[in-house]
Amino acid sequence: MYQAYWGLARSPFSAAAARAALADSPVHAEALARLEFLCESRSSLGLLLGKSGSGKSAVLAQFAQRATRSGTLVSCLAAAAADEQHLLPSLADSLQVSPEGEIAALWRRVADRLAELRFDGLSAVVLLDDLDRAAGSTLALVERLLSLPDAPLTIVAAARPESVARLGGRIVEQIALRIELMPWSETESRDHLDRSLAAAGRVQPAFAEPAAQRLFELSGGTPRRVNQLAQLALLAGASQRLAIIDDETIDAVHQELCATL
Repeated sequence: MYQAYWGLARSPFSAAAARAALADSPVHAEALARLEFLCESRSSLGLLLGKSGSGKSAVLAQFAQRATRSGTLVSCLAAAAADEQHLLPSLADSLQVSPEGEIAALWRRVADRLAELRFDGLSAVVLLDDLDRAAGSTLALVERLLSLPDAPLTIVAAARPESVARLGGRIVEQIALRIELMPWSETESRDHLDRSLAAAGRVQPAFAEPAAQRLFELSGGTPRRVNQLAQLALLAGASQRLAIIDDETIDAVHQELCATL
């Protein structure tokens, strides 16, 4: 296996490893800190912006873990192409009320549960990934949640910058905080490679300087693409018995990756 060839205890750039490593990235650590401030200030709506592959889903997952540990009720919902009938039962379940029944009755239970949380001094967070790709009924559901008086609820919506208008004016005008995930700089990209390899057990560098530079150039600093190219490069390097990944290997795996997309 390529892990053994490079002296790795596990895959350093798998999806699970990448999610864990993002918390150490300055860009994503700042986003997590701002999300914590959003909830601590009891703001109703925050918007997490980032292009495809920027790490929005990973940030939401990491934030969900932190919020849960603090005692907050957390609902993580994948909103892409989802309608109210699909999402409302999941929301109800996360708020610890029965998800059964018709939509109207289910909505009343959710609203009543949020009122109970306020009286009990508790709070809830709803994390909506890809809200810019949701069905109209889901956007209407978000509007109704935001209209609940004094609800101890913070909603975090993730979307692509170019698609914010799809959320609609009523939602956009209530955004209390916008957080944008910018691409990594070359230094941040290299630091991510080093941290991920070290966490997986690699003592010596695996990427030559020209290879790390080329990986950044071809990925544009997008975290998902950085991880994809790095993973493929390690596989290719092991199969070719390379002592260290060179820039030619990065070019080759980039062409391979582009051919599959």
